[in-house]
Amino acid sequence: MQRTQKNPKQSRRLTAVIGRALTAVVCLGLVGALVSGCALVTVNPERDRAQVIATINGKQLTKAVYNNTMANTAIYYAVNGQTMPTGSDLKDLQKNTFDAVIQNQVLAAKAKKDKLKVNEASAKKTGAITYQAVKKQAAKKYAGILKNYSTNDKLFAQFMQDNTVTTEYASKALAAYRKQLKKHPYRFLDKSVGTVDKKKVTHGEYYYYYVGKVLSTYASTGSAPATDRATQKRINQSVFKTIGTYRGMIQYCKDHHIKISSDAVAAQQKLLNMTLKMYFPKDSTLDSYLQNYGMTAAIFRKYQKEEAKGRAAQAAIRSALAKDVKVSNQDVKEYYESHESTYNPKTVSACHILTKDPVLAKKIAKEAKGIKTKAAFKKLMRKYSTKTNKKVLESMDLGAFKSARMVPAFSKAAFNASKNTAVGPVKTTNGYHVIFVYDKTQKKDSWKNHKAAITQSIQQNESKKAYQKQIKDLQDVKADVDDEIKNLTADYVDQLKKELHVKTYEKRI
Repeated sequence: MQRTQKNPKQSRRLTAVIGRALTAVVCLGLVGALVSGCALVTVNPERDRAQVIATINGKQLTKAVYNNTMANTAIYYAVNGQTMPTGSDLKDLQKNTFDAVIQNQVLAAKAKKDKLKVNEASAKKTGAITYQAVKKQAAKKYAGILKNYSTNDKLFAQFMQDNTVTTEYASKALAAYRKQLKKHPYRFLDKSVGTVDKKKVTHGEYYYYYVGKVLSTYASTGSAPATDRATQKRINQSVFKTIGTYRGMIQYCKDHHIKISSDAVAAQQKLLNMTLKMYFPKDSTLDSYLQNYGMTAAIFRKYQKEEAKGRAAQAAIRSALAKDVKVSNQDVKEYYESHESTYNPKTVSACHILTKDPVLAKKIAKEAKGIKTKAAFKKLMRKYSTKTNKKVLESMDLGAFKSARMVPAFSKAAFNASKNTAVGPVKTTNGYHVIFVYDKTQKKDSWKNHKAAITQSIQQNESKKAYQKQIKDLQDVKADVDDEIKNLTADYVDQLKKELHVKTYEKRI
């Protein structure tokens, strides 16, 4: 242990090896299950290990495999300074780990039944190397952890070799199934995982939006969503709500004869694809990521197009609702009068000196009081410039500007001032201003000159209210989500359990 502490790089390598070994123990997509613990066993170790926890294709699987898996998990946690879970978390994770062990064994049995080939000697060698690394890293904790899980060094060493072989067989079986499924992907993707408003939601639809939730969570938090039941339940409800809402929008457009143009759908899909490219620049990396969801990049984009259609429908509904808003001349006139500063063509041309110091601002204002020309004020600006006085934040000619361009207090003072006069100090969020107004325009204007723009603004504001109400109704969906939504691997294992006549005895763990 002392040698490991003296060589941090070696320690990190050993930790990595243990991590890979732990993944191999239960393999194939259930990494979250690996954080399980195991209750301390006080019964006879030999009798405990000999308990049958499953029969697979006529062969018995004993609890020794489960016990050694838990020992390996406990070692991983110990060397990384982590504690095993307790209470209900422990129970959940024990179940997940049991399921993962069964999954690995079932897939391996399928591979052997189909006579798939594995280099067992090479796999055992890898397992032996991993065993040595695990043992070395665990150091003084090693023997105690094994004892807690009714195993010993000899059995654990053999388990690490055997389990590596089992994992190799399991990987072969899963690879063969994925290859087979490529010819008929919708056998998995079209399976139901629940309903929205009594209409079927498929694996494909669910996993398309699920991947989106994972990526958005990663973008906002830097990590994938938690795998606990409560978090997954929230995600599932959110996914089903999104599916139901987009379906509702598309149906709303059909019912109200609102056109969803192909160009609008293409534009939305382009935006979705740009986001996807941030995570998966190449389709090959996306294919690899999607394989346990039974999808390829090409299939993923088919579901993506449906989301794009839903988004295009959303925009089409907003546009249609805006067109339904009737705007009278009186509406336009009243809007113009209440937003006159936005449309008023009046301008003021001014210079100013800005400081955070109220005392300095009063001094400058006193000197500016008698100034009647722009040239004279510019002379004062040179005296109180940012170069000559550190307390001055800005000293410049602002040119001509409309009222809406400046903060309210500044605009009010400038527009109320007479031409060729100085005003101030004027307090704003920026500081204290001394302003010199050297020109003013007094053009007359009318609401008629802005009728089109004002009409559009009124339509957008009014249609927004109607849209929000409509969307709220469309989002009010009734989701019936399956208790457990299984990925491709878990779904395949369920099929194999029938083929291989699998019986499990989970209560014995």
